[in-house]
Amino acid sequence: MKIDLYHLYRGVHFSKLAYPIALDVLRVWAESKGWKAHVSICKEAQVDLATDADVVGISVYSQTAPAAYRVSEMLQRRGKVVILGGPHFRGPTTQAEAARYCDVIVSSICEEQMGNLLDLIEDGRLGPGRRPPVVISDGENRFRYPDNFYQSLRSRRWYQIPTIPTSVGCPYDCDFCAAYMQGKYRLREVDTVVSEMAYAPGSLALICDATFGLHKKFTIDLMRAMAPLKKKIGVETTLARLKDQEVLGAMAAGGVKWLVVGIETLTSKLRKHGSSELESSLKDVLRRVHDLGMMMQGNFICGMDCDGPDSFEQIYEFYDGSGLDGIMMGILTPYPDTALFRQLNGEGRIFDTNWEHYDCHHVVYRPRNMTVDELIEGYIWLYREVRKRRSLFREVVEGIWKHGPGIEASVLIANNLYQKFDSIKKAQLLRKNQLEIAQSGLLAERAEQARLHVA
Repeated sequence: MKIDLYHLYRGVHFSKLAYPIALDVLRVWAESKGWKAHVSICKEAQVDLATDADVVGISVYSQTAPAAYRVSEMLQRRGKVVILGGPHFRGPTTQAEAARYCDVIVSSICEEQMGNLLDLIEDGRLGPGRRPPVVISDGENRFRYPDNFYQSLRSRRWYQIPTIPTSVGCPYDCDFCAAYMQGKYRLREVDTVVSEMAYAPGSLALICDATFGLHKKFTIDLMRAMAPLKKKIGVETTLARLKDQEVLGAMAAGGVKWLVVGIETLTSKLRKHGSSELESSLKDVLRRVHDLGMMMQGNFICGMDCDGPDSFEQIYEFYDGSGLDGIMMGILTPYPDTALFRQLNGEGRIFDTNWEHYDCHHVVYRPRNMTVDELIEGYIWLYREVRKRRSLFREVVEGIWKHGPGIEASVLIANNLYQKFDSIKKAQLLRKNQLEIAQSGLLAERAEQARLHVA
């Protein structure tokens, strides 16, 4: 039998460059059962509705949920078994919402559950049009990457950077996140990770780990074993990890060239920041990062409850004087069934539940310490200041001066040019969003509901 697996995206999306690995895991599992499997990363209009596959699975993030539902309805009319899964279905609200569109809803899944599901379909015990749909959740956290996961690397196109997982889960419990195994963290074997990295084509690679460096011995052992491969590696980590000079040195020796750090906000300390003063710690870490020949990008979330109208200028001044090689900013998005969504919804502060707007390009809630207009205006100002011509030119010149005209500087320049394009797109979307909010009256209606609730 045959299964098509889709990752949908909207607009220009990073997933075209950094291959999403979740569907490759499903593909490997399906092929081990004798099924033919095909993975596609595409927009809604590019889904093959005339496919000869028996089953179609779609990985769903909140912003692509409406598109997935539309595609699912058309596929079901063609007699396909439709599976919807992914982060959008980590809670009961969205699972109930999806019930009319599919035959199977997957919150999380392990290999045994996947095998059992395919057996049911193959034996005719689960067909198209099933009501209610089967709901699958890996409640016992039995997920493991397959031993032959390295085989998935053959599906990469020439421009896609190989992504190698080193862990499962995230040890932090940020209220705005819907991570799989949130609050838990499990490492893979060093030898397995190194073998997959060695098998990966080309010199560039990404490590998939929400907080790389958390386990000190594992990180040092892995980087020591990775060093002979001479790879140029990008990782996502936290400020608390980078304060450990031994860990930072091991990363540099092992081939790490790009560090992405979730700073989120300068107005409140998060657990992953560590215990010392935030801004001075960041600047100290940056100096050591640059001394070791690495680059660092800081990621910020605008509009958190601790942020006021002055937070945008604070981020800009920090960025302008910190030496960060790159910066990425998004508007806080209360993804459904997260703790943040439940809080804001309970307070009557969410006024928009069109999931297509849950993309960090729209405002869907009332901030606590500023107005919606102040959030939109401040965000557009910040992005414009960061991405204005002289700042972009400075970044390019400094990147080449620090790292030479090689691949490290090329990646930095490409990323910053993309961010320039993205800043224009986000400004356009936010202006449209601002007008729609004003015209709809939703904001005033939800504010009145919240006032009555408090009263």
